[in-house]
Amino acid sequence: MGHAGAAGRVEGGPEATGVARQPPRWREVFRGARGRLTAGLLLLEALVAIQILIVATVMPAVRRDLGDIQFYGWTFSAAGLGQFAAIPIAGHAMDRFGARRLLAATLAVYTAGLLLAAFAPSMLVLVGARLIQGIGGGSMYAVSLGTVAKTYPEDVRPRVLALLAAMWILPGLLGPPLGAALAATAGWRWAFVAPIPILALSAVLVFPALPAGVGDRGARISLVPPLVLAAGAGAFLAGLTDPSSWSIPLAVAGLAAALPALRRIVPPGTLVARRGMPAAAAAAFLLSMSFVSADAFLTLMLTAVNGRTIAEAGLVITFVTIAWSAGSWWQSRVAASRNLGGLVIIGSVLVMIGTLAAAVGLLHWPLAFPYVGWTVAGIGMGIAFPSIPLSVMNASTRGEEAGELSAVLLMDTLGVAAGAGLGGACVALAKANRVQLRAGIGGAFAIGFLAALLLLTVAPRLPAAEGSRPDDPAGGGRSET
Repeated sequence: MGHAGAAGRVEGGPEATGVARQPPRWREVFRGARGRLTAGLLLLEALVAIQILIVATVMPAVRRDLGDIQFYGWTFSAAGLGQFAAIPIAGHAMDRFGARRLLAATLAVYTAGLLLAAFAPSMLVLVGARLIQGIGGGSMYAVSLGTVAKTYPEDVRPRVLALLAAMWILPGLLGPPLGAALAATAGWRWAFVAPIPILALSAVLVFPALPAGVGDRGARISLVPPLVLAAGAGAFLAGLTDPSSWSIPLAVAGLAAALPALRRIVPPGTLVARRGMPAAAAAAFLLSMSFVSADAFLTLMLTAVNGRTIAEAGLVITFVTIAWSAGSWWQSRVAASRNLGGLVIIGSVLVMIGTLAAAVGLLHWPLAFPYVGWTVAGIGMGIAFPSIPLSVMNASTRGEEAGELSAVLLMDTLGVAAGAGLGGACVALAKANRVQLRAGIGGAFAIGFLAALLLLTVAPRLPAAEGSRPDDPAGGGRSET
C-alpha cells in the first residue's frame, strides 16, 4: 500500500491533465491488501456504531432508573470530553508509533469504560464511565481517519468515507430496536455488556489489516494541553449544568484554562475561522455542535414530552442514521467535482431545516414533523460531515496527515461535548427554575440552530488541495496546471 497518492499527488491524475477524474469504481476500495484494510475499518466502525445507537436509545430508561436528570446531558458530554482529550494525542501517536500499537491500547480502554458503565450505581458514575469510553472511542476515531489519510489515494478517500458512513445503516436498523428490547427485558445495563465479545472478535480481524509501519519515533507528543483543555471545558460545562453560588466562578475558571490550551493544539486562527485548516477545524466544531445539541435530547423529548415509548422514540435514530448514510453516498459521488465548502453549506441548511421541524414536537404538533425533520437533518450531516475532513486530507502535508487531521477531529468532538453540555445546561436550568422540561429542550434546539447558522459563514473558507485555485468552481483541488 504505502503512501502513494496520500497527499493527492498521483502521477497522471487530474492535477497533471487538468481534467477532473471520475469517482473510482467501488471495487477499487476492496482490491488486494487495500480491501482487507477496508473491511477491517468498516467492521470496527459498525461495532462502535451499534453500541452508540443502543445507548442513545436506552438513555430515557437510564434516567428513570438512576434519576439526576441534570446529568443527562453529561452522559453525552463526558464521552465528547474524553474524545477530544484523546484525539490530538492519538493523532500524533499514530504518526510516531503506528496504528497497531495505538489501537491495542485504545480497545482496552474502551472495554474498561463499557464494563464500568454496565455496573454504574449512579448517574455520576455512569458519566465517569462515558468519559473513559470517550477516550477509547476518540483514539479509534483518530486511527480510522488517520489510516484513510495515510494509505488511500485522494480519489478513493470519498468512497472510503462513504462506506464508513454506510456502516451505520445496519446498526441504525438494529440498534434502536435492540436497545428498546434490552431496556424492556434484561435491562439497560446489557447495552454496555453486549458489544464486548464482538469487539474482541473485531480486533482479531482488524489488526492483521492495519499497516505495521511506524513513523518518526523522535517526534514529541504533547500531553498537557489536551488534558488541560478537557479539564477546563469540563469545568465550564459543570458550571453551567449545576446552578449554585459556584457556577459562575467555575465556568469562568474553566474557560480561562481551556482557551489557552485550545490555542496550543489547533491551528492558529481557528477561533476566528481563518481560511484554510483553521476554518476546517472551526467548521467541524460548529457542525457537530449544531447536530448534537438537538440529537442528544430528541428521544427525551419524544418520551418525556410526547409520551412515546422507547421503541417509538428509537425510530427517529433509525431514520437519521439511514439518511446520514444516504447523504454521505451522494457526497462521495460529487465530491470530486464540487466545491467542498459548498457541500458543507448545503448540509448546514438541511440541518437547520431539520432542527426547526424537530422542535415542532415541543408544540404537540403531529409527530411526523420531528421524524421527517430529523431525517432531513441526517441527509445534511451525511453531506457536510465527510466534506470537512476530506478538505483537510486533500491539502495535508505528506507524512503528517494524521497529525494535521487531529485538529479537525478534536474540534469535532469538542462540538459534541459543547452541544450536549450546553443543551444539558438548558435542561438543568429548566429544572432548577421549575419550568417545564420542554422549555429546556427548546433551548437546546435553539443552540443547535444558531450553530448551523454560524457555520454558513465559515464553510466558504475551507482549505483547497495543493495546486487548486481559490476561485476554482470545481473545488476539491482539481485545476489546470
